[in-house]
Amino acid sequence: MRLAVSGTHVTGKSTLVAALGARLPRHAIVAEPYELLVERGYEFADPPSVDDFVVQLKQSVVSLRRPSPNLIFDRCPLDFLGYIAASDDGDRFDLEPWRALVTQAIATLDLLVAVHADPSHDPAIAAEDASFRLAVDDALRDIVDGDCFDLCDGVEILPLDGPWDRRLETVLAHLQRLHLQAPRPGA
Repeated sequence: MRLAVSGTHVTGKSTLVAALGARLPRHAIVAEPYELLVERGYEFADPPSVDDFVVQLKQSVVSLRRPSPNLIFDRCPLDFLGYIAASDDGDRFDLEPWRALVTQAIATLDLLVAVHADPSHDPAIAAEDASFRLAVDDALRDIVDGDCFDLCDGVEILPLDGPWDRRLETVLAHLQRLHLQAPRPGA
């Protein structure tokens, strides 16, 4: 099973990825593009620019091309479209050259877990970049849950809100249902 955990920063996304990795020992975790790029020496602006988000978008598409069947991705290309959309100069980004690449990359997933910011459960919402974080979350809700760009056709999406302490079990229960619904060989 290939799954990606998507969401704005400081919503418990990476914590959920680590917990899933611990509970799904046959799966490997693919670090988020930011981490992979920093390891290679890429220097991000502070705060990151649209160009920085485009570089991460490209890395995310490349990561999803890995043919391994049991991977947990920390972020997916849709995350970076959300960050671009929420950026001050995001309107200069043209999605059309990326549409086919993103759609093909997302189609490699069996499940996309969309972790949403939830001010009633996320204490970090009051942090200094809360307005940007919530703007990214709004954009991701449109892109992932609403599929406003028509990029997620045929991919199972699990929107995830609510208390952090229930998220892992919610995802594991959903994976179990997907596994039970999967066609059996020779059926």
